Amino acid sequence: MTMQTDTLIQRSAAEQVLWRNRLLLGIVGMHFAFGLTLAFSLDRYFESGTAWLLLMAMKTTAGFFAVNLIVWRFCHCAVKVRPKRPIQWMIQDFRAMLSDRDRVYDALIAFLAITLMVATFAVVKDMISLVQPFSWDPAFAALDRALHGGVDPWRLLWPVFGTPWVTMVINVAYHAWFVVLYFMVALAVFDRSDLHRRMTFLVAFALVWIVGGNLLAIAFSSAGPVYYEAMGFGDTFVPQMERLYAMGETVPLWALDLQEALLYNYQTEGPVRGISAMPSMHVANAVLIALFGFAYARWLGWVLSAFALLTMIGSVHLAWHYAVDGYLGAILAVACWYGAKWLAARFA
Repeated sequence: MTMQTDTLIQRSAAEQVLWRNRLLLGIVGMHFAFGLTLAFSLDRYFESGTAWLLLMAMKTTAGFFAVNLIVWRFCHCAVKVRPKRPIQWMIQDFRAMLSDRDRVYDALIAFLAITLMVATFAVVKDMISLVQPFSWDPAFAALDRALHGGVDPWRLLWPVFGTPWVTMVINVAYHAWFVVLYFMVALAVFDRSDLHRRMTFLVAFALVWIVGGNLLAIAFSSAGPVYYEAMGFGDTFVPQMERLYAMGETVPLWALDLQEALLYNYQTEGPVRGISAMPSMHVANAVLIALFGFAYARWLGWVLSAFALLTMIGSVHLAWHYAVDGYLGAILAVACWYGAKWLAARFA
């Protein structure tokens, strides 16, 4: 009798966690079905080397988050609680966290859903040029000039940021985007202090990648300024790349190595070959985490807003994107945030 009762309670808990996360699971499930259908229609395997890199980054960041969580609880113990036996308090504190069934189940479901979404995104991204060959680059370059007084935006940025050490700092910040983003994802996955805020971010995160990184990327297929010449559109951005390579001889610029590796893999059907510029997923996600930051504290929102601005500058300065890629990315992030906020309230 006791065993049957325990089974019913466990089953009820499992059903509850699936029901609480049905919005996120439904969106990710539809995206996965879309990716499978697209791969089948193009006679491609549902696999991507990029997916493994993104998932390894998630795994590393999860460990980083766990360390920070321990440090945070220790500081909370030492500054606010001040127990007579701090080690015993820490053990009991984490035991309480891990025994919180709802927290553990919600975190597991959300992590698995985000993992599946990221993997599907990478697979679809690899197939963008097969569905829609790169063709929008000249139009976006012309739109950039039209919006910025007839000048390519990178030329406007160069007098301010065009020194080796400043460019190196921008390059580091641009690559740190992965750590900041996945840290905020880990926070949302684990935090249950505000379920509406949690679900808003997770759903918005999924929508940004699905709508922006896959659907809009296919509709407005473009490679970006760095590959403008390689894709046969002309030498418009050769001066920018020459200046960046000249700086690369003075300071380390990881962006240049990554750009070369992506192009080589794209041309040789290598494992990591996903190229896509419109919209900028760096900017879209940087804006999204800034909105998430404001939902926690105003100061955190402003700090992350400054990081989003630096990401926007880096996307143009390092030749990854046209400025309009970032503008659309920012608009997309705001739209997905408020759309997810409405959906999360409706499906609460």
